[in-house]
Amino acid sequence: MSGTTRVLDLRRLHKVLSSGPITILTHHNPDPDALASGEGLAYLIQTLWGLEVRRVYSGIVARAENMAVLAHLTPGWELISAPDEIASESLIILVDTQPGAGNNLLPASIIPSAVFDHHQPIRLRVDQVPYVDLRPELGAASTLIYLYLEAAGLSLHSRLATALFYGIKTDTNGLSRGTTHEDELTYVSLLKHVDRELLRKVEHIKKSATFYSSIAHGIQNTMVYGSAVLSLLGDMHRPDFAAELADYLIQLEGTRGVFCMGRYQEAWQLSVRTVLLGQDAGLLIQQLIVDIGQGGGHGTMAGGQIPDDAVDENVLKTMVQQRFLVMMEEGETAGIPLITLGS
Repeated sequence: MSGTTRVLDLRRLHKVLSSGPITILTHHNPDPDALASGEGLAYLIQTLWGLEVRRVYSGIVARAENMAVLAHLTPGWELISAPDEIASESLIILVDTQPGAGNNLLPASIIPSAVFDHHQPIRLRVDQVPYVDLRPELGAASTLIYLYLEAAGLSLHSRLATALFYGIKTDTNGLSRGTTHEDELTYVSLLKHVDRELLRKVEHIKKSATFYSSIAHGIQNTMVYGSAVLSLLGDMHRPDFAAELADYLIQLEGTRGVFCMGRYQEAWQLSVRTVLLGQDAGLLIQQLIVDIGQGGGHGTMAGGQIPDDAVDENVLKTMVQQRFLVMMEEGETAGIPLITLGS
């Protein structure tokens, strides 16, 4: 393979990117880790080498905390809706995603110049990328980018430090899931540079009435089968709501795994959460949607998408429910939920 996983070679990265300009692209509907890691990489490239960098994302940023990150911590990102909005002469870097993952705007015909990610599975198309650093053992892409900033000897301004800190905090649930020693060291190193007022604005952002009504609807559609919790929604008001609901449901006492699915526009959005030292969420979601969709993740959290026209809705819901319960070793209770949370 032309790129090598687990590298940190600033000189080679500069050689790959030196012809610029550069566009950093992350996954659809970016979360705090994606926004922060892209912001950190842009700061590295601009500060160290003086290259022109543009940061773009697709989809929507609608979760209250994510909107606050975009507004207060990473305001430089631009929303695009089609690949042709990226300048044809630009070198593309993928952050927190990979070519062929199905969750970014990069066409199959375009090979990015660099990829930085921490998700499983490692996609076959990364073999063609000149510079690759994939570390699925890390809990956050923000940790990976901090390692580059540290190696370059760059001091961070408080806004960027706060963004990276919050990116790690959200992706690892405050270091309680899927972390390594590097995540922990980075988290502690960033903490002393955090702007507490900015962090407060993000973490204590007010939520809309739609959020609460959606949570109520999600709970009404949640069933508990032993240690497995399942919520099969219909249409959602935003694509990342299944993930937000899963974050709440994994806290239910006695739960080892959560699967949430809802439709947004032309695709079903899926989210899986598992407990620490339980089943690997990334592997679980790949088995859930094999042959009908794309997904990935790591440790205790994963997500995926299934095209709306891939399978009949009723067939799809029955199929993923049965697969999930069997994988959670609750298959014998598939027809009889022990608890329906909304009842």
